[in-house]
Amino acid sequence: MNNNDKNIEMEDGKNGGKRVIGYVYSKKLCEEMKKNEKLEERSFMVNSLLYHTGLLKRMKLYDVKSISLDDLRVFHSAEYLDFLRSPEPSLEEDFGCVYDCPVFDDMDEFAVTVASASITAADIILQQKADLAINWSGGWHHARRDSAAGFCYVNDIVLAIHRLQSKFNRILYIDLDVHHGDAVEDAFSCTSKVFTLSLHKLEAGFFPGTGFATDIGFGKGKYHSLNVPLKHSMDDGSYCKMFDSVFTLVFQNYQPDVIVVQCGADGLAGDPHGGFNLTPASLSHCVNKVAKSGPPVLVLGGGGYNIPNTVRCWVRVTADLLDFDLPQDIPDSDPYFLEYGPDFTFSVTPSNIK
Repeated sequence: MNNNDKNIEMEDGKNGGKRVIGYVYSKKLCEEMKKNEKLEERSFMVNSLLYHTGLLKRMKLYDVKSISLDDLRVFHSAEYLDFLRSPEPSLEEDFGCVYDCPVFDDMDEFAVTVASASITAADIILQQKADLAINWSGGWHHARRDSAAGFCYVNDIVLAIHRLQSKFNRILYIDLDVHHGDAVEDAFSCTSKVFTLSLHKLEAGFFPGTGFATDIGFGKGKYHSLNVPLKHSMDDGSYCKMFDSVFTLVFQNYQPDVIVVQCGADGLAGDPHGGFNLTPASLSHCVNKVAKSGPPVLVLGGGGYNIPNTVRCWVRVTADLLDFDLPQDIPDSDPYFLEYGPDFTFSVTPSNIK
């Protein structure tokens, strides 16, 4: 797929009676994501592989509808947004833009574009244009009201949930990233209108070091946060068994009107910032179980720093949502084909770690 291809919005329709999926698709979004040095060409690679497997044409594609930087004040502080607009070196530490969140040019445009994409996906759900909406470039769950953290400069998830609250009274947020969805949980820890569920690795020295089973929310939000801390080297079977158990319990008791899923892929085997031993099959199992539960679903990306494996994963999830059988091999027509060596397949092999 040529990166200069124009964005397309397909006509409304039920796609032969199958699930209708809306996909946020934008060259500008991909270009902005490259500014985050940890992501490289990840967003371009996802779109390219979706195209060359024939999956893009099976979804309804939507360009990003831009909001303004001031619109981010729904969650982020005015002082932090001013810093993104015009960063002062003396304030970098105050606003979290050190170490894993270095300053780069035009951070305000980056933040606006990322947030706009996830809000566009939320609008697809709100306007009933699709049963499920995807923004694989979203899912930045560590960004706080007044600071960046953990490679995250804007909390598009919180902003998208706020948008969904214009219609839905009971929102279930599920975080599948290997890292705890700390900032999203904190944003809604005092309300019963959003239930946060996070399955994550929790061990000494592992970022962000939060998400204990005893963290259950406060005030009106008490018992509306559920954390499932897991050990190093979690495999597919154990992960899916745990997810099925807690999701069924939460869904039956909370009865959400809409579900938001952060499908970070840094729990995959071989991720440099992970520690689980998962394959795409487990994450796809979880997302598809959610998609079959009934309410509309917003799916976002997140972590995933073994770039080829993350792309493999999200394409696999998308294919399974579309009930489409992927080939075993990566299409050699994909311009990023060489990135998937040495086997050039869709497989992610778990390691032998225990």
